[in-house]
Amino acid sequence: QACYGEDSITSRRAAFMRLLEAAIAEKAMQTAGKPALSTKDLKTESERIDKETRAPDILACIKNNLGSKERYLSAFVRPSLVESRLRDYLLRDASVQAEPRKAVREALAATSGGLTMKATAGKFGLEYSTKTYTADEEPGTALGSGMPWSPFEKDFIELHIKNLKPGDLVKEPIESDYDFQIVRLLRSDGRHWTFETARMRKIDQEKWFKSAPKMKLAVKDADLRQWLIGIQGNPRLNATKMEQ
Repeated sequence: QACYGEDSITSRRAAFMRLLEAAIAEKAMQTAGKPALSTKDLKTESERIDKETRAPDILACIKNNLGSKERYLSAFVRPSLVESRLRDYLLRDASVQAEPRKAVREALAATSGGLTMKATAGKFGLEYSTKTYTADEEPGTALGSGMPWSPFEKDFIELHIKNLKPGDLVKEPIESDYDFQIVRLLRSDGRHWTFETARMRKIDQEKWFKSAPKMKLAVKDADLRQWLIGIQGNPRLNATKMEQ
């Protein structure tokens, strides 16, 4: 941890928590049917890190401090790979996001059938809002918002809004890394697009770990065990049952 600079957290507890959270996530994914990480997986990830790192000096420091290759793979590469696999699993796995995806599809069908989007949002538990995106690139031109043009807004308009006519509803729910949403264009003058949206957030780590089967957690170190007992609100610890 000290390799990251003066502001890094270097306590024993912080290092323990990093490894513990990764172990909980890996076990939870295995319980859900995902394969365990193999030696080949760790080697491939290690090679990727070596190739893509933008901080070779920090990486060299980490390797030097951990000593053996085995410790480096288990204490640094494995937690990093677990975190990336967990994120991809929660965002992309059809079974994880089945419930919100189903709700949004039902909301889209109801809206297509004549129900107002605001009423649809209330019925299916979605968040309703209206938004205006602008093609003007100078700060302060987005209908007086004072906000500069966002690349996200440009991409959203190009992909989902530009070919709609006022009153048109998207044919399929729009999926992002964080949510599903249905959209109807309300009006446009070719420079500004005002639309309404009903949005369902994706299941995140907190919800997923709370719904995961409880796993037994045995911590032999008395200081660390007592410290963990006092922690509240950590989504991964919510998936465990501490053994006394």
